[in-house]
Amino acid sequence: MSYNNLWGSDYWDGVARRMNGPIFQEQIAMYKRRLYLDLISAWAPPVEDPIHRADREARTLLKTDLFEEAFGKDLLLDSLKEKYSTTIGMDISYVVAEKAKKQVPGISCLTNDVCNLPFKNESFDLILSNSTLDHLPFDMIPDAINELWRVLKQGGCMILTLDSRHNPLHLLSHYIRRWMGGYHEEHCFTIQEATALLNKGRFQVSDITVICHIPPGVNLMAKMLYKAIGPHSNRLIQYIIDIFHKVGQLPTRFITGRYIALRAVKAIESEYKEKGLDSD
Repeated sequence: MSYNNLWGSDYWDGVARRMNGPIFQEQIAMYKRRLYLDLISAWAPPVEDPIHRADREARTLLKTDLFEEAFGKDLLLDSLKEKYSTTIGMDISYVVAEKAKKQVPGISCLTNDVCNLPFKNESFDLILSNSTLDHLPFDMIPDAINELWRVLKQGGCMILTLDSRHNPLHLLSHYIRRWMGGYHEEHCFTIQEATALLNKGRFQVSDITVICHIPPGVNLMAKMLYKAIGPHSNRLIQYIIDIFHKVGQLPTRFITGRYIALRAVKAIESEYKEKGLDSD
């Protein structure tokens, strides 16, 4: 069976057609959105004043997954599109891309495989790859990383998030979902695994963290609570979110975070030459 039929466009089109609501409960989704936007603000290359169009024209953004924009309150491109002259969202699923296009007017959405990107070399200042590579068969991930490196500008960065292998509860949830026939996840990563793959793909990892410390099951509980008592549950759900946010500040944060996050930089050519590396 081919990749396309097993876990490619046909598979994800089917997942999208079966979606009957957002993955995350609304307050949890909004919390996740804030976490990601804060991370992007801290790690992305500086963006000049958007009032000056000449500055904006130099800034380009690619996001490699559009499930958030299509289905959730944890979407990102609605906020980021005003800061970049070119904002492109990409998904392997045509159904997802078309729904995202309707949900977030003003962004370009296309259907494409991350292992074969339809862009020129050095097209983007920033790439957001959130929970994309962990849905690929493991032997295809190096091809995807090479393509992402190719289309990133020198001095640009990719913000990459992947399912964490350091979190035992998340890892258990991953295996249970697969056993029950839930949506496909090919791999959970350790920081060491992800860093090694990026370094092999000529990226330099400059920052590492973990993000989203709400355990598996809490999202389902929040959905059920809201369904049972409606807006009266908002204060309790927010209290639960606040507790787990504080858990994420503890020294144990690397075993409670659901996703690892890495800032991967494409060094400028002079830095490659200084280190005796080939940038081609």
